[in-house]
Amino acid sequence: MSWRGMEGGIQAAQMGHDVIMTPTTYCYFDYYQTQNTDEEPLAIGGYVPIEKVYSFEPAPDILTEGQKARILGLQANLWTEYIETPDYVEYMIMPRIAALSEVQWVKPEKKNYEAFLTRLPGLLNLYGKLGYNYATHVFDVQAKMIPNFETNSLDVELSTIDNAPVYYTLDGTVPTVSSTKYDGKFSIRENTEIKAMAIREGGNTSKVLSEKINASKASYKPVTLLTTPDPNYRYTGEGMLVDGLFGNSTNYKTGKWMGFKGENIVAIIDMLEPTEISTAQIRNCVVTGDWIFDASEIVLESSDNDSVFTVVNSQKLLDANTTHWSDITTHTLSFDPVTARYFRLTVKPTVMPAWHPGKGSKGYVFIDEISLN
Repeated sequence: MSWRGMEGGIQAAQMGHDVIMTPTTYCYFDYYQTQNTDEEPLAIGGYVPIEKVYSFEPAPDILTEGQKARILGLQANLWTEYIETPDYVEYMIMPRIAALSEVQWVKPEKKNYEAFLTRLPGLLNLYGKLGYNYATHVFDVQAKMIPNFETNSLDVELSTIDNAPVYYTLDGTVPTVSSTKYDGKFSIRENTEIKAMAIREGGNTSKVLSEKINASKASYKPVTLLTTPDPNYRYTGEGMLVDGLFGNSTNYKTGKWMGFKGENIVAIIDMLEPTEISTAQIRNCVVTGDWIFDASEIVLESSDNDSVFTVVNSQKLLDANTTHWSDITTHTLSFDPVTARYFRLTVKPTVMPAWHPGKGSKGYVFIDEISLN
């Protein structure tokens, strides 16, 4: 049974053993199923939405056909330290268990998440008739926000499972039927607070989707990472460091935080033209119990040719804590105005202290955004 990841199951299958796949990243149903955790019952952490469950492929292509036959099936795990009632158990299981069941039963080439979503409302209706306390997140407005480096903007797409009408605002107010009706992708370039809501027949409304865009002069500009993120925490890639979207909690598995394992993070931002800035800011997610520490040093350099860089400013950071802690830290470099086209930011990891089980090794560093202003 491979529960900490896929690697153990892959190795077992390659050795001729039978395998049940149940990795944390797809199959832990005690993890949150939405990023809006403030409105959820308390859970242990993590983030496994239904679309993540459906994307699971338990027999990866690295295996031969004979080795794939050793993957007997898969399993969902629900640890109940935080789950106090049977109703809460149902809420965490359904409808994610439907997605996992289809992963088990359907051949990979026939899997289709959009088709699954069209069938899901009928199943949810059955859940309701049977009195189950199922989660309804699939009816919420879903948002895709992707930086567009050609237009230097953030492209926003909104959708619902049943194509219900969606209304949105850009000033932080709660949408109504009098608000702008979504009719296709739109772009954002400045600080904005998006709120969106589906309004269905009879006036039934979804939960309000809320997202703040924290734009800076670096936002939606080409960024090159000279350091490879941990594959488990790369998500959409380097663009997420300049998309204007902050991680809103210390849950580092929501896709808002990019994680690096024990090495300097080096990123070069191309401002496309000489640009004056006087501040540089990063935000770190710290969860020392999971070996994730604050940065130990930040260095900002500038260049006119992406070849020769000059140090603009730097800051050493001291973590004086002697016990585990979790928080979001913000670090800002302030300096006399500097004009350049390229800026290189280096974020150095912390050597874990003597009180920590990982003492002497370099910790993970998680960052969500690089801001230049």
